[in-house]
Amino acid sequence: MKNITTSLSVGLFLFLAYIICLNSLSQAKEFSNPVSVSANITPSNFTLGDIATYTITLQHDPDIEPSSPNIEQPKGLEFIEQGENMLPEINGQKVREYWYKFRIDDTGKLSIPSIPLSFNAPDQKGKNIQGTIQAPEVSLEVKSLLNIPGGPEEIYDIKPLEEYPLPWIDYLWIALAGLAVLGLLYFIWFKWKSRPSPLNLSNSDTVLNPEQLAFKELEVLKKKQLLQIGKAQDHFFELSEIFRRYLENRYHFPAREWTTEEITAHFKNFSNLSDNLKLQARSILTQTDRVKFAKDERAEDEMPSIISFIHEAQPPITEAVNTT
Repeated sequence: MKNITTSLSVGLFLFLAYIICLNSLSQAKEFSNPVSVSANITPSNFTLGDIATYTITLQHDPDIEPSSPNIEQPKGLEFIEQGENMLPEINGQKVREYWYKFRIDDTGKLSIPSIPLSFNAPDQKGKNIQGTIQAPEVSLEVKSLLNIPGGPEEIYDIKPLEEYPLPWIDYLWIALAGLAVLGLLYFIWFKWKSRPSPLNLSNSDTVLNPEQLAFKELEVLKKKQLLQIGKAQDHFFELSEIFRRYLENRYHFPAREWTTEEITAHFKNFSNLSDNLKLQARSILTQTDRVKFAKDERAEDEMPSIISFIHEAQPPITEAVNTT
């Protein structure tokens, strides 16, 4: 019985020793690499515009000093931000995580190439030596929104640019129409600017006899000095109106509505005027008409002739008194 117990004890001891040896060998195998690296990218599915997180995980012995990796922006990915985290130790080794965020700018198969990581590690003599380890290449597949089942039905690929001919003819017609409007506005403004100014006679002029009214209107016209400022046509228009109004008021016929020929024909059998005054009236009307309608600015001023006609045609004092 004693021998059996002893044999069991020896067997149990050998079994425990075997387990301890296996555990030691396993740990030795785990600690066989002083530095190791892995890489991945999340999430697992990508579409255009998504944010991808690329992570490099470095596990190393405590006496190893790694350097942060330098990553060039991969094709089809737009760099957003980056960072570094320290994770809990694993089997006595430090764990560093380098992460990078990218925005997806292209569809199809994209990849982030193998990235080198530098580190300093002590050799057997205690001196630091520089080493490098490569993070594995990582690839991702980016799907178009059009190819996703259940995706938007109204989204279409962008059409290529097309040349659109400029409507030069339309622009030309618009420009001509604009010029025509400007010309019309200028013509209206010019006619308004060059219109004859009113005589601005007071209300008391209604009690004046034809001679007094005519002389007052001639005085107002003279003060305007239209001939001196180059407005001969306006001057003769007003001069003709004054003379015709005088004939109308004095001899009681519509002289302002009649033509020169009609007035001349009316005067032929008119006994109140001498032949000389009839000729003067015809001459004044003809000369003023010529400047008014033919714009003959070289004609002499007819104001002295009108004043002379009014003085000569003025009725006797007794008649003038009776009319007032």
